[in-house]
Amino acid sequence: MDIGFFEICKPHSVALTMLIVSIAGATGLALGSIKVKGISLGIPGVMFTGLILGRLLGKDKLSEEVIQFIRDFGLIIFVYAVGVQVGPGFLASLRKRGLPLVLMAAAIVLLGGAIAVAFKYLLGVDINAAVGLFAGGTTNAPALGSATEAIKSLYGAEGLKQAAESTLPAFAIAYPFGLVGVIVAMVLFRMFMRVDPQREAATLEAAGKDDKLAPATLNIELQNPNLDGLPLSEFPGYKKGPGVVVSRIRNRSGVMIARPDTKVALGDVLLAVGPREELEDFRRIVGAESHVDLRAVPSNITTRQILVTKTAALGQTLGELDLPRRLGVTITRLSRTDLEFTAAPNFTLQFGDRVRAVGETDALDAAAKELGNSVRELNLPRLLPIFVGLFLGVFLGILPVYLPGLPAPVKLGLASGPMIVAIILSRIGRVGPLIWYMPHNASAMLRELGIVLFLIAVGLLAGDGFFEALQKPIGLQWLGLGAVITLLPLLIVGLLARVFGKLNYLHLCGLLAGSMTSPSLAFTQTMTPSEAPAVAFATVYPLTMILRVLLAQLLVIIFR
Repeated sequence: MDIGFFEICKPHSVALTMLIVSIAGATGLALGSIKVKGISLGIPGVMFTGLILGRLLGKDKLSEEVIQFIRDFGLIIFVYAVGVQVGPGFLASLRKRGLPLVLMAAAIVLLGGAIAVAFKYLLGVDINAAVGLFAGGTTNAPALGSATEAIKSLYGAEGLKQAAESTLPAFAIAYPFGLVGVIVAMVLFRMFMRVDPQREAATLEAAGKDDKLAPATLNIELQNPNLDGLPLSEFPGYKKGPGVVVSRIRNRSGVMIARPDTKVALGDVLLAVGPREELEDFRRIVGAESHVDLRAVPSNITTRQILVTKTAALGQTLGELDLPRRLGVTITRLSRTDLEFTAAPNFTLQFGDRVRAVGETDALDAAAKELGNSVRELNLPRLLPIFVGLFLGVFLGILPVYLPGLPAPVKLGLASGPMIVAIILSRIGRVGPLIWYMPHNASAMLRELGIVLFLIAVGLLAGDGFFEALQKPIGLQWLGLGAVITLLPLLIVGLLARVFGKLNYLHLCGLLAGSMTSPSLAFTQTMTPSEAPAVAFATVYPLTMILRVLLAQLLVIIFR
C-alpha cells in the first residue's frame, strides 16, 4: 500500500515543517558553496531555497507559527553570538583605531534610511515595503526582524499579514543585489581610482610599524647619571599610562629579569617594551639606544605565551598579581581578540587573554600554573552563561521605551537587545562563577546556525509574496529601488572618504562591507591576503548592526 509523504507528515505539523526547514538548509548551503569566478552566495543561498519551497508548499502545508519561532530564535542566537565575539575588544578597537570609520559607517546607514523615506514621499512606496528594501538592500537580516516586530506591535495579527505581503518580499527582492552591490562598489573604486591593492597593503604595513599604540621594543643603555643606582620603579615614565615595561637588564653579572626593585647602574642595558612614542620619551630620559639586543644574548631567560583561564586570576590587574616581585616573571604584552597592548599594571585580565611572559623556565611554569594556561578550559563550552545572557538580552529587547513625539514605544527588539547584552557581558568577562567567554568555534557555530535558521524562515514566509511581486511591475520597481539603497550611500560616503579623508583602499573595502553588514568581505581576499579589510569591518560592524536595527524600527513607527 502506497503511503504519500504528506500522509505521513500531516500538514501544518511540526514534523513536516522541520523536514522542509532541513531540506532548505541542506540544499541552500550546497547551492551557496558553488563558486563562479571566485564568488559564491554562501549562507544566503538558504534564503533562495526557502523562497522556492515556500512558493511550492506555502501556507497549505507548513506551520506558520513554527516558522516564525525558527525565525525569531535564529535571529536571537545569531546576534548574541556576534556580540560575544566582538565585545571583548570592542571599546579597545574604538580607542585604538579612532571614531572616523564608525562615523563614516553611520553616515552610510543614515543615508540609506533617508533614501527609504524619500521613496515613501516621492514615489509613494509603502513604508513597510520601503523598510524591507532598506533591510534587504543592506543584507541586514536583524533589521528585517526589528521592522517586523515593530509592524506586529503596531497592527497585531494584521501587521504580520502586512509584513508577509510587502516587507518580506521587498527584503527578498532587494537582497541579491545587496550581496553583490558592495562588491560592485569595491570594483568601481578600484577601477576609476586606479588602485593597486598590493601597494595599499604595503602602505598599511609600513604605517603599522609606526602605530603609536602598538607595542615595540628598544634596547637602551643607561647614561643619565641622575638615575645611577635607582630602582626601576623610580624611573620617570616607567609603567605609567599605556606605559613602558622593562623586561630584561644586562649588568656586570649578566642578563637578568627586571623587577621593580632592581637597581640600575650606568652602562647597564635595558630591554624596554611599549608604544613607540613613550619608548622614545623613556630613551631620552634614560640614555641612548644600545646596539646590543638583549633578546639575542645567551641567558636562562626565555619568553612564553600564556593563556589566562584560571578563575582566580580573572578580574585582577597585572599590578595586583605582582608577578615580577613574587615570581620573577615580567608580562610585557597582552593580546585580546585581534588587538595587542603593552602590559600596563592597571590592565585587568579577562578569560581568554594571551600574555607574553618573560622569565626563567621554572618561574614561567609557576606563572602558567597561576594564570591557568589551559587550552581545554578555553575550549570548554559553557551553556549556563549563554542561557543567562539570552534571557537578559531578550528581556532588554522587549522593554518598551516611550519617547516624546512617537506614537508607539520603541523597543530594542530581539536583534539589538541580545547583541547589546552580549557585548556588555563579554566585555565584563565574569560575574561571580559565570564566565561570559565563548570559544571561537562555539561562537562561530552558534552565529552561523542562527543566521541560517533566520534566512530559511524568511524565505519560507516570503515565498508567495516574492514570486507574485516578481510577476508585477512593482517587483521590478523594488529591484531598482533596492539597488539604489545599496549603491548610492556606498558611492557617496566612499568617494568622500577616499578623496577627502585619504582612507586606504583596503580599509575602505572593510568599511563598505561592515557598514552594510555584508558577507562580501570575503571578496577582499581575492585581491590581497591582508587583514586590513577585516580590521575595518570588525571596527564598524557592531555599531552599524545596532544602528540599522534601531533605524528600521523607527522608520516603521515614525513614518507609518
